[in-house]
Amino acid sequence: MSKTVSESVRFPRSAVKPAERSIKKVRRKSPIPYLLAGLAGLMYGVNMPVYLFSEYLKLAILAAAVYWFARIFWKDRIVEVETEPDSGDESANELIREARLAITRIRACNDAIADPILSRTIEHIEGSAREMLLRIEEKPELQNQLRTFLRYYLPTTVKILNTRAELEPGKGSTSKAAFETRARTERMLEQIDKAFIKQNDALEKNRYLDVQVEMDVLDGMLRSNGLTAGE
Repeated sequence: MSKTVSESVRFPRSAVKPAERSIKKVRRKSPIPYLLAGLAGLMYGVNMPVYLFSEYLKLAILAAAVYWFARIFWKDRIVEVETEPDSGDESANELIREARLAITRIRACNDAIADPILSRTIEHIEGSAREMLLRIEEKPELQNQLRTFLRYYLPTTVKILNTRAELEPGKGSTSKAAFETRARTERMLEQIDKAFIKQNDALEKNRYLDVQVEMDVLDGMLRSNGLTAGE
């Protein structure tokens, strides 16, 4: 199944990027050279009588010259966009899309929070969530195991971060209740970060456990057929 590109997600320099397998580099042309070429052609047509083939040719040459000159200053940009999920299971793909939207909101909250230590914790949570999404894309049967993380923990994290961003020093209330809520959200985010790390560690362990089981089965088959070394 071929992958199409979703242009709904962009990655600012400060963002945690997903693994290379889930992003694609796309060339974007600036519209300004086209606009300037069209404007030059329009002005030529207004000020000069364009009714002969030679005049149309001059107009075309002028527009092309303006376009290529403008491209010197407005060059193409290479941007990174996230590919559509391709797990082969539509329910897993939908879960991935929902989680990506939550991750986008988490990143937006992180941009509004100045605390560098807290920002790193938020980035860790985002990175862990993206690792889960890659695992689901590889093995869609994991969606049931990770559904609670992606459909409860992630949206709840968004709510906590929205509250924390509203209470950013200098923006929100300076009351004791606001201070206590801010401190509690920071402690809660640390717990969420640890929970995601622990879940990914379990996935990693099970991943290699599956390989070990497959190797044990293969080894037994080779031995039973007398195909191992020395037999």
